[in-house]
Amino acid sequence: MLKANGYGHGANWVADTLGERAQGFGLARLCEALALREHAPSKRLLLLGTLVDDNTLKHCAEARLDLVIHRLEDAQRLSGARLTTPLSIWLKRNVGMNRLGMSHEDFVAAQQLLVGSKNVKEVIHMSHFSDADTPRAEVTEEQAERLFSSSRALGSFPLSLANSAAIIAHPHTHAQWQRPGIMLYGDDPTGTLTGDNALRPVMHFKSRIIALKTVYPGDGVGYGRRWQAREQRLIATIGAGYADGYPRHATDGTPLMVNGQRASLAGRVSMDLLTADVTDVDHVKVGDEVTLWGQGVSAAEVAERCGTISYELFTQVSSRVERYYD
Repeated sequence: MLKANGYGHGANWVADTLGERAQGFGLARLCEALALREHAPSKRLLLLGTLVDDNTLKHCAEARLDLVIHRLEDAQRLSGARLTTPLSIWLKRNVGMNRLGMSHEDFVAAQQLLVGSKNVKEVIHMSHFSDADTPRAEVTEEQAERLFSSSRALGSFPLSLANSAAIIAHPHTHAQWQRPGIMLYGDDPTGTLTGDNALRPVMHFKSRIIALKTVYPGDGVGYGRRWQAREQRLIATIGAGYADGYPRHATDGTPLMVNGQRASLAGRVSMDLLTADVTDVDHVKVGDEVTLWGQGVSAAEVAERCGTISYELFTQVSSRVERYYD
């Protein structure tokens, strides 16, 4: 999955890095797919659930994009369209997420409509799990069986069920096509991979200390003086804020790394700056590198302190943050 600019990592870079190890790439918006098509002219690209209109069908045919069909009405539109090139269609069954996808009855009707259409060269059956990242394996098993059952009723077709969580925790769902997303970027949505199996972060969001200030008992830090010193402490001001993508609602104590040592957020994040208690960091000085998330402090850990998930952190790093790739 390379949607949302490769989960904020840079879709072109991710595509180049994965290379032939990936059989294709999934995008969520037509503009994303068309942009990646220019960069990867021969790669198989899948446009995920979107509004299917005549313009979308035209672009998919011209750019050789696979397309997810998630409504019977879209299958009807496709069957009656005049396309220059037939499409590979991923027919989506709703198995319990209740966002996109068809009921069994509509799924069967759409399949029968498309299988003989001149606009369709291949059909793949797919669905998406709602609970694959939780310990409730029975929910995922029930949802998988819904797609298995619908697909079996229609014959033998390639299947795609497994997202990152299912790839890790539910091997019976792997089928012919798997759709790794967040795991590509170093985050385990199940929280079960440890030791040699643990995933390593791809993104390292860093800044530097631009000022140091000693505060004393009763002194507050930042807007509203949310954090207040109980004893003499050393506060670092760091050149990153919510305009760079660091969450404004991060709580006091949210971890970060300074010179390979842990420190903690102290005070409300502002637009361009944040502040941290670095009293216990050895030999700290202005100019020292700070890791906001990456090696030593995972995006998932930061996200938990912010009441969100790593996906949101990754995709909200703003355009003014400089990117370096290796």
